[in-house]
Amino acid sequence: MAHYSRREWLLYKDGLLPEKVREAMEGHLRFCEKCLDTYLSAFEGQDEVKAAAVLSPDFSARVARRLASLSSRPSPRTVSGTAPLTRSLLYYTIAAAITLLLLAGGWFDLLAQGAARSPEKITLLTQNIEDKIPTGWSERLVDRATGALAAIINIKEGAEANGKK
Repeated sequence: MAHYSRREWLLYKDGLLPEKVREAMEGHLRFCEKCLDTYLSAFEGQDEVKAAAVLSPDFSARVARRLASLSSRPSPRTVSGTAPLTRSLLYYTIAAAITLLLLAGGWFDLLAQGAARSPEKITLLTQNIEDKIPTGWSERLVDRATGALAAIINIKEGAEANGKK
């Protein structure tokens, strides 16, 4: 992983870098402890004096309370019942299935031919798609995808449990 120099972090701190570079550096800070240490070391006593003039006296206490309230919240897995990765995979599966259905029904071909301006053709196509797609397909798709994901999670958890023994 490439790291940014102290000089680059000083330029970042002073706001002298283009927006795209700043965004890249901010993204890098989320994952790189070394650069985070370098960035934090770029602040000097005069920066702390400037900050004290702007921030309220109870700023640190408010931040600490806010962090405590955030850490006491349940994790995303507890809230929704599924892990974020599992939800993303489920959404991706559903989106891919819908895309395939639209391709099979000729929807994208119709749009490419410029028929999107014709309400009669769109109505006809919609009826055609509805005739080809059986009722309840989305529920069955979600059920199958959920079942497959549950099986994957169970296999993973079983492997982790065996690894701990």
